[in-house]
Amino acid sequence: MKTQKITFGLPKINFTGIKINKPLANLNEPIRDTFVSSKKVQNPTENEAVNIVAGMKNSEGKPRFSEKEVNDFKISCATKALDFETVNTFKDNTEFPMSSMKAVYRMGKELKDDKFNEKVLNAISKLPQGVEAREFKQNEYEPEKEFTLDCSYKGKFKFDAKTTEMIAKTECDFSNLKDDIKKESDFRNNTVTTVKRRYNFDAVRYDILEQTVVKNDKNGNMLREEKMTPSQVKGMYDVAYTYANGKTKQVSKATVDEKTGIKTIKRDMKSDNGTRTQFLYEDDPQGNRIVDYKITNRDGKILMGLSQSFEVVDDNHFISSNNGYKYDIKTDDKKLTVKDLHHDREVSLDFEKKFEGDKKSLISLIKKVPGNELFETVDNLGKMESTDSVYQAGFSPVSKDVSIMDNLFIFLHELGHAKDAQKQKTYREKLLGENKMFTGSKDIQETYLKERETFNKYHSEVERDHVSYFTQAKGHYGGKWGGLAEVVAETNAITNTIADGKISLGVRAQYLQQYFPETIAKIHDAMNWKDDLDAIEYYGT
Repeated sequence: MKTQKITFGLPKINFTGIKINKPLANLNEPIRDTFVSSKKVQNPTENEAVNIVAGMKNSEGKPRFSEKEVNDFKISCATKALDFETVNTFKDNTEFPMSSMKAVYRMGKELKDDKFNEKVLNAISKLPQGVEAREFKQNEYEPEKEFTLDCSYKGKFKFDAKTTEMIAKTECDFSNLKDDIKKESDFRNNTVTTVKRRYNFDAVRYDILEQTVVKNDKNGNMLREEKMTPSQVKGMYDVAYTYANGKTKQVSKATVDEKTGIKTIKRDMKSDNGTRTQFLYEDDPQGNRIVDYKITNRDGKILMGLSQSFEVVDDNHFISSNNGYKYDIKTDDKKLTVKDLHHDREVSLDFEKKFEGDKKSLISLIKKVPGNELFETVDNLGKMESTDSVYQAGFSPVSKDVSIMDNLFIFLHELGHAKDAQKQKTYREKLLGENKMFTGSKDIQETYLKERETFNKYHSEVERDHVSYFTQAKGHYGGKWGGLAEVVAETNAITNTIADGKISLGVRAQYLQQYFPETIAKIHDAMNWKDDLDAIEYYGT
């Protein structure tokens, strides 16, 4: 990587394939002097600042900001959400709207960096020639470390917030009316990620047609290509690695037997720190299924071992097992009864009292639930209300009720939230999400943050987007630990079943399995051995 100097004295990094920008328009002296000259008009009164901003012109002599943006500036200044210096710094050399000005100001304040405007200006100077910065975005996954300059159809350029090193470039190709292609070059990890996807109007979502991740050495020679494509099982993806020597490795494979209809999903994956996940799932058209799930760290220590089965005896009789514990499940027109055959315990679900709405759909769902999770259902859920939309599914910690459709994965996810909420007693705790049993665990939190940091370090924004629901650090609806709360819920689902093709969650579940195995193991361990007697029985005294 070569360093060049241009006329105004700032170091400029020339990345392969990217032209160094010419000196910014209207700047014939060092950038440092530009900031000094800006300060000559700093600290005007609030009214003076509003008048100055309202009178700013663009290169065509037209108002730089709309009347709405000027009003936004006035309100933002009054509420300390923006200052005049930031607007004055970027008015000529960007096309930033007022919202981007506020984003720059906010990030600088969060980082306690009074030189942050200069760093963003320095990043702008590293854009390719003829590329204009149209929007500033603080990274939602690494909000203290990264920011992006969105340059519209010219691409998005990501920078290190401390060094202003350009760390990635993303380009989008919308020339094909059916498909769009997103390509991201990660300069830190010498990785190129390309995703081709198509919008599914019937399901109202994007379907991934193909994803390739090419990992290169520092000289640009390929080390490995990772290719993800749709499998025979709807909603599942096959993943294969091809190495420089031509050897291949099947990391994930999902198939359907043409004769029997048996679905099989096999995965043998490693996280970035070498933790191995081995996963086997099978089911048949009659509803019988098995799950074998093993997580082993790089030293060979087993972090999680799980073996489950679910057997359909007839339409109203089922037998499930979980690591040797067996459950006998029976239903009639009015209720479901489940017996824990090992501990000689029994609970019942009264359909009339528990179910609201489409009872037929809810009964169909409850007949698929493993025996151990049926005990949790009775302990942690209030009423179950039917819905026919995945977007309306959800658990209320206040009422303990759940809205759900006939989908086992979604139900077990919501049940995971209910398990997490079982310690919440007061209305405030329930409303604000405080005192959660697993999300609030310091041990689980530390493991999650460690794996999240590692994942973000080695993966592109395109890949980060697959698990945004779990890793978004800024702006997550659930707050600071909102992502972890969703990992807790998803763990309850992926350790019992798979995300079928009716919902668009297969990629996120697969990425979570591969790159957050230690977090999954910690959550599963805490969930399943929370009872002291069960723990002693399992682990020994």
